[in-house]
Amino acid sequence: MPASFSKLCRRKGFVVIFTALALVFLIPMVGLAIDAGLMYAVRARLAMAVDAAALGSARTLAVGSNSSQQQTNAIARAQRYFDANFPNGLLGTTGKTVSITFDETQYKVRKVTVSATVNSPAYFTRILGWGSSGRELKVSASGQASRRDVNVMLVLDRSGSLETAGACDDVENAAVTFVDLFANGRDRVGLISFGGSDRVDYAPIVNFKDSPSLSSVLSQLDPGGCSGGTGSAQALWHAYQQLVAINEPGALNVIVFFTDGQPNTLTADWPVDTLGTSKSHCYDWVNSKYYYQASWNPVTEKYRGYIAKTTSGGLYGLMKTTADSFPFDGTDAFVTNPIGYTGAAKSASDDCYWRSGTSQVGNDIAYIPNTDTYGNSIYGYKTVTTNSGGSYPGKAKLSGDNLEMASINAVDNAAARIRQKVLNPDITTVIYCIGLGGTGEAEETLLRRIANDSASPIYDNTAAEGIYIYSPTPAQLNQAFVRIASEVLRFSQ
Repeated sequence: MPASFSKLCRRKGFVVIFTALALVFLIPMVGLAIDAGLMYAVRARLAMAVDAAALGSARTLAVGSNSSQQQTNAIARAQRYFDANFPNGLLGTTGKTVSITFDETQYKVRKVTVSATVNSPAYFTRILGWGSSGRELKVSASGQASRRDVNVMLVLDRSGSLETAGACDDVENAAVTFVDLFANGRDRVGLISFGGSDRVDYAPIVNFKDSPSLSSVLSQLDPGGCSGGTGSAQALWHAYQQLVAINEPGALNVIVFFTDGQPNTLTADWPVDTLGTSKSHCYDWVNSKYYYQASWNPVTEKYRGYIAKTTSGGLYGLMKTTADSFPFDGTDAFVTNPIGYTGAAKSASDDCYWRSGTSQVGNDIAYIPNTDTYGNSIYGYKTVTTNSGGSYPGKAKLSGDNLEMASINAVDNAAARIRQKVLNPDITTVIYCIGLGGTGEAEETLLRRIANDSASPIYDNTAAEGIYIYSPTPAQLNQAFVRIASEVLRFSQ
């Protein structure tokens, strides 16, 4: 036998021995890699399941008339979500356990924690004694979601253009759906509706689903509830005052503002015209004189109410600043006395022309004052024309178009002052806006400015950021309101 052949045989024998010895280590290592990979897959699915369960549970904290019922429903929802995402025996696992707990260590915040453990299968690592009884490959995961309590003021336009568009019932239905998404006994939800004037139809309370419920009040909006102008600034400001009165800095304070058109109504303290060409016919309440009598001089008198631009471009007013009933029936009356006088009013034939008709406002009111009744400037975003001369130089002209520009600026400035927290530096308020297309379509840029939407031309990243949602048709309003609710009830993991 050649020497080379003998040497080759000895080498082959060494390879066989080396391979056999290597397999002693390689097989467990390969098995460990396979089992570890499977365990990693189990861990990923388990983590996904607990996260989904925690989020689903947090969302369900709105279901139930009190905290106890809400937690019971939230636990049931968490279990269903978990089981749907991690059914028994998934990937060969055994011994599944789930724990769902709640705590409120942070003021006005409820935290849901879902923890789970399963045994991952051990196909190869049993060689090392792992996976046997008492030494299972346990896999654990935990997910959390927080649900912050909110104070919400729902501000709904009920102007006549909604009735014209046949959208009153769509607004009503969408608002009812929106309200139902919040937690009775925890969240506060209130309602302000506005036409020419606004009205607090439902003060913000925590038991808004109890009788009389907010939904039952909303159900009165249609039929017959939509009429009048669009007095946006007054409604937005009164919603802010409601949130400030609650005074809960730890809660999320929100205004949801819906409108279908341009603001065209301003609530202000209107000065009597004593110098103009027509002069005022208003009674001099200080001196008890009629306009045609000697010493008649009501120069210090102002009438508080709202004046609206009519669809024909004229002026309508001067009306009381609050409506008389709900639903709105158009019966809110002309102002009868100037600010500070509560006695019997003069008859329409003896006092201001605007009390006896809708086209005489310009004969009795001198000009548009610099701010509305709540301190919101009429200047800014839109151009307001002022008198260059005449009886009231530098004052804003009283005309339909000018009044509309002043009304737009007033609500724009109201939103800016809300972001500046002028009434309480501890109350941060987020504004969300919904604009409806169609009849009298709302201006997108204005609503983005009001919300401080990131697409607003004056977006301020240091202030509370809201969003603007556009609803092209009344049929899409429900989707818009639900989208806003999702933003308001944004859950954190």
